[in-house]
Amino acid sequence: MTGVVGLGNMGSGIAATLVRESFETVVFDLDASRMKPLEDAGAQAAADVTGLCARCETVLLSLPSSRVTVDVIEQQVVPAAREGMVVIDLGTTVVRETERLAALLREQGAFLVDAPVSGGSAGAAEGTLYVFAGGERAAFEASRKVLEAIGGAKVTYCGGNGRGQVVKGVNQLAMGLVEAAYMEAVAYGVAGGVEPGVIREAVGGESGWRADVQRIASRIEKGKGDLMDTKYAEYGYFRDEAERTGFAAPILTALSAFMSQFPATGRDNMNRPYPPLWSALSGGDR
Repeated sequence: MTGVVGLGNMGSGIAATLVRESFETVVFDLDASRMKPLEDAGAQAAADVTGLCARCETVLLSLPSSRVTVDVIEQQVVPAAREGMVVIDLGTTVVRETERLAALLREQGAFLVDAPVSGGSAGAAEGTLYVFAGGERAAFEASRKVLEAIGGAKVTYCGGNGRGQVVKGVNQLAMGLVEAAYMEAVAYGVAGGVEPGVIREAVGGESGWRADVQRIASRIEKGKGDLMDTKYAEYGYFRDEAERTGFAAPILTALSAFMSQFPATGRDNMNRPYPPLWSALSGGDR
């Protein structure tokens, strides 16, 4: 059987996809009301993480932060792990912690596959997520059918434990840092007395970087600039890995330091706080 721990925006869609794809699925969330729709669809509910692990050969976790994931795996999954179990972390987790957790599970004869995903709640519900998988090759192959159910052809084996998390970092930074750069460019124009709509019309276009400028300027024009989180909540994970490997990460470092001066009044799609960069660039209070 396949278990899913964590039924938030992503986990609920992932669990529903597995049920739809005829996987015998067991679910658990601290909020019992989140389990009811999945039970109605054919999943089984567990009373706790330990009970779920006792019934499942494959356990997927979709949890809101690295800290929560580490705590749940270390304190609840590892003690319940048994020979041959595959634990799949679908969240974004600090690389060094992923490697440590993999070693703890290995001592129990179990395996960790770090398989962070990208594609949002729609991708989770539709089974079209990008999946970046790291871990022992045999463990990845053992979990391939489950991963392909939620990602289709977008499942990539990235290497040993932690490498899935590294590639997820590439994914997040490619989105977040570029989005921040375009916001800064538009803010430069606004600070000089030009309206966002004028910038959109003058500089935006239908393809390439001009399409990105048009998208960003349009959101700002509509008053939605502060809804762009630039993946700030995960910067600490990526800085940790950059420091560990000796990678300079100059843009990430500078942006992280700048944003940390401002209040974290925004909430991203995982309900994690972030300081809205647009307000910071356009005159927000420190």
